[in-house]
Amino acid sequence: MKRGRILEYPYCGTISRVVDGLGKEGDTEIVVYEGEMDEHMVTDEEGSTMQTASYIISIPLVQCEQGNWIVPRKGDKIRITRYGETFELRVDNADPSQVGGVSIYAVRTDW
Repeated sequence: MKRGRILEYPYCGTISRVVDGLGKEGDTEIVVYEGEMDEHMVTDEEGSTMQTASYIISIPLVQCEQGNWIVPRKGDKIRITRYGETFELRVDNADPSQVGGVSIYAVRTDW
């Protein structure tokens, strides 16, 4: 990333989902999206103390190899890297738009 250049999706990350195993099979974690994303913390301050961190994560609206639109589901795990720091979030809700993006509402799960 070049300094002074504003990118719509300046960070990178993955969104994964746990798929329940059948019978004796164990659960499997699959990556449903890997690529560019942006983040914005939307947590309000109460007095001088921040509450649990809430974020809006933005990704482009794209299709998987099978042609289905990639829209994260509640409980999916997001791992985002920004400026060398990697942290994880959990999806609370997601909303695709008609202008080619997905807004993902998430809470931070690690510190």
